[in-house]
Amino acid sequence: MILRYSLHYLIARGIPALVNFLAVAVYTRLLSPEEYGYYILVLAGVNIVNLAVFQWLRFALVRYLPAYQSREETLLGVIGWSYLALMLVVGMGGVVAGLITETRWRWLVLIAILLLGAQAWFELNTELFRARLQTRAYGWAMSVRSVGALSLGTLFILIGLKAYGPLLGLVLSMTGLGLVFAYRHWRVIRIYRDAGHLGSLLRYGLPLAGTLILSYVVSVSDRFLIAWLLDEAQAGIYAAGYDLANQPVILLMSIVHLAAYPVIVQAWERKAEQEAQTYLAHNVRLLFIVGIPLTIGLAMLAQPFGRLMLGPSFYQAGAVVPWVALGTLLDGLRVYHTDLAFHLRQRTTKQLQIILWVVLINLVLNLLWIPRVGIIGAAWATVVAYSIALVLSIRQGRNVLPVPLGYQELLRIGGAGIGMGLGLWILAPRIGWIGAGVVGLGIYGLLLRLLYTLHKT
Repeated sequence: MILRYSLHYLIARGIPALVNFLAVAVYTRLLSPEEYGYYILVLAGVNIVNLAVFQWLRFALVRYLPAYQSREETLLGVIGWSYLALMLVVGMGGVVAGLITETRWRWLVLIAILLLGAQAWFELNTELFRARLQTRAYGWAMSVRSVGALSLGTLFILIGLKAYGPLLGLVLSMTGLGLVFAYRHWRVIRIYRDAGHLGSLLRYGLPLAGTLILSYVVSVSDRFLIAWLLDEAQAGIYAAGYDLANQPVILLMSIVHLAAYPVIVQAWERKAEQEAQTYLAHNVRLLFIVGIPLTIGLAMLAQPFGRLMLGPSFYQAGAVVPWVALGTLLDGLRVYHTDLAFHLRQRTTKQLQIILWVVLINLVLNLLWIPRVGIIGAAWATVVAYSIALVLSIRQGRNVLPVPLGYQELLRIGGAGIGMGLGLWILAPRIGWIGAGVVGLGIYGLLLRLLYTLHKT
């Protein structure tokens, strides 16, 4: 069941992810490291504010819409009012910040306000699709946004807008879709304020949003620290390498999570704990199966893969790819598996405590290592912080709800992954990295089947 649902989500999320991955290759060829640094810093800042201000609305929408099926307009009216009120406050603050900041950042800050409003509205409506189980509409919206943003961003760069180009491409693509959403879903909704409903939404959404905000801060704070301690160009190079490693690993692991989590929760709510544990075991196995070979492959082929995907000015980003891929694997195992103990038992404050430690550790290590060893120090800090987070999640989760950790699965799948890695190391110099990658996947599949066959016998 989980595998079947994973294939459905692979289509809905796969196309946008491939387009976003292609955007890294295109933009690193058309922009200088400094211009790309400005672009990713604005994007990271917008995402942080978006999560801090608007994420609780999206959580509340998905959680409560099923309970309002016969009167959706009641919930949507309050959510629509909340979005407009928050955007007004944030917009005014952003305009003031843009006017008082230094010249090189002024227009970037003002564009960031437009991007924030468009992105928050777009994501609110895609979550509405999820809540209504409209997976085709969800996939369509994500695909159109990604293709439109890349096409317009590339066009704007070519006509000379530099770092503004991809930002304006995102703004226009999401604004166009946002107008369609407003006409189709919201034109008959009466926007109003209701203190009772608003309080319920806040109590549910804010704690979860806090955890997500801190998780995102861990993943992007190193870019700001690199820009501060080194320069914007180094931040751009690091971000290119980070995205090159992070996006493929987190894509496949998140697809497993999207498919597995609803099935696990349904079994848990039916009081079928043994069935839920079975699904949890399937979940960790699939996470290992997709995450381990991809991490090893990225580590072994980081340099040639980076040279294929990135522009010449960004080639040194390949040095951070193995470390970021490992950190992403560790974080994915925590977020998509061991932390589920806290979700099922509704003890999500435990997650918040873990993330607070991770933020502190990551900050201290970045401050120590970036000035000494450059961008590779930020990658090391990521691995250490996420390793500690996974250990804390396992230890504290054991006291809440023991989840299967799949040690035997790890030995088998890890063994197949190591065999694949040895094959890549031997074959890559002889037949090229692309051919070695294809053969390596075959080696991985054969070893995996052999190890599981031996286990059954």
